[in-house]
Amino acid sequence: MPAPRDTALVVRAARLYHEQGRSQTEVAKELGLSRSNVSRILSQARERGIVEITIHDPDGPPRRDEALEAALRATFSLREAHVVSAPRASAMESVARQGAALIAERAGRVRSLGVSWGQTVQSAVAALDSLRPRPTPTVLPLVGGHSALDQFDSGESVLRVLASRLGATPRTLYAPAVLESATAVATLRAESSIRTVLEAAAQVELAVVGIGSLGVHSSPHVLDLMALGEEERAAFEAQRPVGDVCGRFVDAEGVPLGAPTDQRVLAVTFSELLRIPEVLGVAAGEEKAPGVVGVLRSGAIHTLVVDVDLAREVLALRSRS
Repeated sequence: MPAPRDTALVVRAARLYHEQGRSQTEVAKELGLSRSNVSRILSQARERGIVEITIHDPDGPPRRDEALEAALRATFSLREAHVVSAPRASAMESVARQGAALIAERAGRVRSLGVSWGQTVQSAVAALDSLRPRPTPTVLPLVGGHSALDQFDSGESVLRVLASRLGATPRTLYAPAVLESATAVATLRAESSIRTVLEAAAQVELAVVGIGSLGVHSSPHVLDLMALGEEERAAFEAQRPVGDVCGRFVDAEGVPLGAPTDQRVLAVTFSELLRIPEVLGVAAGEEKAPGVVGVLRSGAIHTLVVDVDLAREVLALRSRS
């Protein structure tokens, strides 16, 4: 092959072929060259980095934004941040696929795995392929059950579907996650069948949790289930809640809220969540930014998976506060 062609000629041939969609025969006629020479020039364009070919597989792994990931890690002291997007896929789909990939990667390295609730967690579990990690991890609920938050359309719970995908038998918690009185929560926690499951859930090596934001998606349902009275609702709002994880609300600074909401949830406590070796948090949609900022400030999340728009809004909100 002759010496490298004049750059201007290589660029012109590449534009005609790649941008204008001309055939190699047409490019040869335009430039007064043979077709074989055009083929060599186009190869040279790739070798010299003048042309780069990128393949976007809509069913492949989501694309990651390294700059946003670095900013999130630095701002919130995260171990890992995964900021994703994918061609022709929604934010939820992109986050779910990346969340599923991380669950699959970790499943063979942990002895126990806990899961909470929410649409994003549900979507991540749905995106998970059937695996057979060895040893098979124990799968536990971090929260009690509720049909609107932890079940698929088929009626199967997130816990059972996750266990099925991992070839495991789940330890079930036959009690609702949210109750209307602190007394009911205390009574259920005293039951040995419930207490032992929650104690084991607090000891998991990996927790997969959704991150809620006050007023959007599942958060309003959680509050409705608590049936707060007027005074209780006022006391709750006076604490300036912004988000929640495992049914536990936090304020904008990441401080966990106390009564009345904290006493209405049957789940691992916030202090127990903070002691779990890795908590993988998933969230999608920029409208969740206030809640995500609050939960990240709490220190409860080690590994975060979010979409690009949510990541940008989280960082923008953090810079304004």
